[in-house]
Amino acid sequence: MKKIIISLALLLSAGNIMAQTPEEKAALKEAKKEAKSLLGEAQKIIETISPKIQDKSATDAEIVEQCSKGLGLVQKALKTNGIEEKKLGEAYKLLADCAQPINNTLINKAGNKEPLDTMLFYSNLKALTEGIHNELKYTKVVKGEYGNEVYLNGKKINLANCGVYYIYAAQFLASAKKPELALEAYESALNYKTMYPEVKESVKMPIEDAQIAYYAFHTAHDAKMYDVMDKYYDSAIQFEEGAEGTKQVKIGSYLEKGDTASWAAYLREETLKEPAKNPDYVQILLSYYQKLGTEKMVEYADAILAVDPNLYIANYGKAYAMFASEKYDEALALYKKCTEINKDSYDSWYQCGLCKYRQALELNNTISSIKNQQKAKETLEETKKLFGDAIPYFEKARECTPDDPDKWAYELKQCYSVTGDAAKASEMSKLIGD
Repeated sequence: MKKIIISLALLLSAGNIMAQTPEEKAALKEAKKEAKSLLGEAQKIIETISPKIQDKSATDAEIVEQCSKGLGLVQKALKTNGIEEKKLGEAYKLLADCAQPINNTLINKAGNKEPLDTMLFYSNLKALTEGIHNELKYTKVVKGEYGNEVYLNGKKINLANCGVYYIYAAQFLASAKKPELALEAYESALNYKTMYPEVKESVKMPIEDAQIAYYAFHTAHDAKMYDVMDKYYDSAIQFEEGAEGTKQVKIGSYLEKGDTASWAAYLREETLKEPAKNPDYVQILLSYYQKLGTEKMVEYADAILAVDPNLYIANYGKAYAMFASEKYDEALALYKKCTEINKDSYDSWYQCGLCKYRQALELNNTISSIKNQQKAKETLEETKKLFGDAIPYFEKARECTPDDPDKWAYELKQCYSVTGDAAKASEMSKLIGD
């Protein structure tokens, strides 16, 4: 059965060849002739320029000009489809031989910080890797003393080393404001081992994939290519050195797009994962929810506190919402917890005092409408007590910012005045210039 299948395959193959029309045969013959001529011209160019490159008598401009000319001829020859498969290895070797000197010259220019044709560098790099890759593909390995195995292994090393040039190309192109091509080059760098599996084990990039993705992410962001930017985010965030900046850019990109809902959703998801690592973002989102109403603010604060009950900003945010809703006892309990978390927090100590102070003011406003003198007297005493309860908290706030009396002296003056401590009230008056 196997022999029959092979025979059929040969028959079908022969049938296809026989099916060629005279015109097709003529066209193929012409294509072969053209390809041979083009490759011959390219070979002459390389044979002429190579000795000059070796003895360093060729200028950079001459190398680029002549090798580019040869490169164009080989590429044109390959497009004719007139090169037999057994000759493809030689053709691609010639392609690489033309591209290599250009690559070397441009790399030297870059190293010397000389002006560089970024488009030439990138297009030539692609030709170089295509040439080496296909030379290896179409060249049969011959082992032994007179074989080509050592030569081809050297080609593999060369191909493996070319991977880093795609990172250079991407950075050159990004600087030249060509983000689409820069991203294409970054993509090649990231997928180099897949593109050229024959050198998979030999490729050694100078930076990790996460850093390459980091560069690609920020290149896409600078070009406002938001969808592409998102493609690289998960990998870019793994680059520890730039992780915080990457996260900030990601968050800001939602606002740049005018997508506030997605911005809030993303921030919520990130902060709920690790509240302790994202206190600034928790604060930002608390402010966002505050504009939507205290209920939204409390709901988010509770969600954070369910994950981390001791996160200062979440406790403070919820306390703020309670205070704004005039739920002073609940606010006080939360502000007191904030002082336990951070005993040097002026804001928390001050707000504790303000809870009592506001309760005292509200109660004081009711006294004039109380007709029962005994009840009015009792309410006055309760008011004084509330002002007195506020004093220790305001004094703690004073300890936190002793050189800034504008932050606490007025409230302390009022409290001391009501509770009958004239000396302390006078001291506060002097501090605020009354």
